[in-house]
Amino acid sequence: MTATPFPERALAREDLADQVLAVIPRLRNRFQQILPEDLREELASVTVHQMEALSHLMDSGGLTMNELAQAQRIGLSSATALADRLLRQGLAQRTSDPNDRRVVRLVPTDAAVEMVRRFTSAKRSSAVHGLDALDDDEVLTLLRLLTKIADTPAATPPTTAR
Repeated sequence: MTATPFPERALAREDLADQVLAVIPRLRNRFQQILPEDLREELASVTVHQMEALSHLMDSGGLTMNELAQAQRIGLSSATALADRLLRQGLAQRTSDPNDRRVVRLVPTDAAVEMVRRFTSAKRSSAVHGLDALDDDEVLTLLRLLTKIADTPAATPPTTAR
């Protein structure tokens, strides 16, 4: 077995990673505190996946189940279950495709469009206020670093010890 050339650096990197992960819930809490109370209550019954699906529906003007599954990178049965939840919550409705009446599209309701609009506005406001603690150079550095992390190809997930 080969020794790690700098075992103390690897440990330090793991500690730093833990610290980065510990900040994420604090950022989420800060964001939630800025949301208006009525929007916070409205969003309490909507999952992250549902918000992502609504964004896809709004961007596209409506999706078939296959298109929704592809956009969400989930299986067709999961997309159908997701659509059913959106329909039950009054956030989406089924409509016939005007070009092919055999095709059914899922489209957001007016209530969903308004909720996503308010959420997007609150999210932007939260980001603007959060960045108040940084000067312009620090914001650019943060953006560059976050982009670098996001654009780095994902490695094969490590196996967890049992």
